[in-house]
Amino acid sequence: MKGIEREKIGPLTLRLWALLTALAVWALYLLTIAPTTGFWDTSEYVTTAHILGLPHPPGNPGFVLVGRVWTLLLEFTGLPIALRINVLSATLSAGASFFSFLAVARMVAHFRPNRHEVLVAAMVAVWIGATAFTVWTQSNLNEKVYTLSLFVVALVSYLAMLWMDEADTARGNRLLLLIALVLGLGWSNHTMSLLPGPALAVFVLLHRWRAALNPQVLAPAVLLFAVGYSVQLLFVPIRSAQNPIIDEADPECPTIASAITPDFIDDRFGNRKLAVACEPLSLSLIRDQYGPGPVTQRQAPLTAQYANYWQYFDWQWARSLPPGGRLAASMLFLFLALVGLWTHFRSDRKTFVYAGTLLFTVTLLLVYYLNFKYGYSLYLEEVPNFLQHEVRERDYFYIIGFQMWGLYAGLGLAALWGQWTPSPRQDPTRSYRSAEPDERPAGFGPRHRKAAPVLAVALIPLFFNYTRADRSGDTAARDWGYNILQSVEPYAVLFTNGDNDTFPLWYLQEVEGIRRDVTVIVHSYLGTGWYPKQIRALTAPCEAGQSPEASPTTVVCQRPFDAENAASPYADMDVTAPSRSIIALSDAQIDGLGAGFAVANDTTFRLSNWVSGTVRAGETILYPDILVFHIAQQALGDRPVYFAATAPPVYGKWGFQPHLVRHGLAFKLVDAPLEAAGDLVSLREYMPNTTSPTWNDRARTEDLLWDVFEVESMLDWEEWPEPSTESSIPAQYYLAYYLQGMTEEHLGDVDAAEQSYQRADHFGRLAGLGVPGN
Repeated sequence: MKGIEREKIGPLTLRLWALLTALAVWALYLLTIAPTTGFWDTSEYVTTAHILGLPHPPGNPGFVLVGRVWTLLLEFTGLPIALRINVLSATLSAGASFFSFLAVARMVAHFRPNRHEVLVAAMVAVWIGATAFTVWTQSNLNEKVYTLSLFVVALVSYLAMLWMDEADTARGNRLLLLIALVLGLGWSNHTMSLLPGPALAVFVLLHRWRAALNPQVLAPAVLLFAVGYSVQLLFVPIRSAQNPIIDEADPECPTIASAITPDFIDDRFGNRKLAVACEPLSLSLIRDQYGPGPVTQRQAPLTAQYANYWQYFDWQWARSLPPGGRLAASMLFLFLALVGLWTHFRSDRKTFVYAGTLLFTVTLLLVYYLNFKYGYSLYLEEVPNFLQHEVRERDYFYIIGFQMWGLYAGLGLAALWGQWTPSPRQDPTRSYRSAEPDERPAGFGPRHRKAAPVLAVALIPLFFNYTRADRSGDTAARDWGYNILQSVEPYAVLFTNGDNDTFPLWYLQEVEGIRRDVTVIVHSYLGTGWYPKQIRALTAPCEAGQSPEASPTTVVCQRPFDAENAASPYADMDVTAPSRSIIALSDAQIDGLGAGFAVANDTTFRLSNWVSGTVRAGETILYPDILVFHIAQQALGDRPVYFAATAPPVYGKWGFQPHLVRHGLAFKLVDAPLEAAGDLVSLREYMPNTTSPTWNDRARTEDLLWDVFEVESMLDWEEWPEPSTESSIPAQYYLAYYLQGMTEEHLGDVDAAEQSYQRADHFGRLAGLGVPGN
């Protein structure tokens, strides 16, 4: 198959056909691309790429560096940073389609001499794989690091097919070295990039084991693999030492030698794991912050985990159809994929060893290895405890597998179209590698043309995924971050519940430069030893000669309030910069805090002269909650303290609800007696059994909801596009507008109440609350 990419099929070479197909995929992704950031980890990765920060462990430096370089290369376009990163994702996936095309073409060419059939098979396979729902939606919104891994796997797969035809040459040895380097670099992006490893090992050992085990090849390959992975071991601690604004796990090392010296470390389950001598970096590498347990301790029954995988598989081919239609489409494409697998297995066992092993690795084996809890939306009646479920849908982990199912479905469709069955005059085991082009069958015969309509099946995912995959008008996550930040006063401390409802706020602050004066505190991170220290430094008053603007991507001191570009509620405020950090504890005191303490009897804890909270008997106050109390106590009187509307567990732990007043999408902790007067309204009489705050600042919330908040993009929606946030984000908008309507009605402004109720009804329907329209 040497030089197959340069063979002409019709007017173009196969390589150019691959490029055109990839460009068509790229155009589809750009047509449906998200204009800005998205929910969950999207904002974290956009932000860390922009500021060269360190996202959650293990830090993913491969993506951070690629993303930073990409945004600089596209600076001439003037596109927003988030859109540039989304374009990067689209480009990487289109690049994966290019190499997948060439890999599929090489595989098919081993057993189909007709190059026109090879062309159609590669085109159809790549198109179905590229329009699978998860592949598509990860490609037009860069949610994480997975499209870069998809690109790495496709590139490695093509290089493996190339090596097969060059195995006995010096070029073949060089290809093995290149594969080793690419895998090492891919690992610095994400472990997903290593998924071709088992398939490569089996393929190489079965095909030319002597070439792989040749010391002149094996030793340099190991070295190049280590060089590629050294990005992880070097960039992460070096950048951490510079204290970037986002420096998760703080994996700083005392010396470079400690960062690259292999050593073992014990995880929290007592298992010995290979890492490095530098403990902070080691803890980041093994993701100790998230405490992944041993794979042998199943978090859910294996049958439930495979059921979850089937749910995600069912989404891939016709996501917009109702369940019955989706199931029919799933069964059709599963059948086509099985036909493709059988055709490949029967026709060319050598390349099937690689592709079949890879498919097994990224599907059945990966489900077992990932060991997820019950699916986010499965077994809710049987297992009602939400802590036993994943916090969101996890289909993105299987992006490579879904692309491969699509590739094999395309191969099966092409086989049915071309009637790939051996005839008495055709030996299916015959090799066509050495045949000259003029000796091979070419063109499309009558049977090809007659059966051509069957190829339209490849367009089913395009048509029936489009409406659900289209992100072209989705600014909801960016608007959420903006609206939350603008709900709080200058220099506010803002507690959020978890990292995933915090990342859009980071994006607004670090990428768009909006409300950097606000200190966003992730409650779940307060349980670590590194995060409180970073918050302490970030909120320290600036000393003479210090300026945060001099180094905007690193922690210097408290960042100033931008009065010139302030929203209307704060533009005319008399603002004074804080005089102290919100954490008054030393490193030793932070490190010495206990895990928590149990409360034997109902206990009232006094935060200030006016604010106290009650903890019920039998409850346990954990490390993060202790710091919440300390931060609030330290901040009151010096800066405003707020809790995001999504953070009931944070303020509820201390029973602060009687002291909280709604400002838009946040609650302000008021250090003074609260009495209903003027615009300050208590809704307790209308909400007698609620555990939520019932005070509302009518004027402030009205100003925010109608003059400041950006919600226009969501007002035309008929459904919420992101299933894992459907029950939370639109529900918070619903509550804000509905309670504002109650407030207006309480004060006698019927027209204003009606406007708020109408807006609330819209968000209620988006949240699936079944709110009737007015």
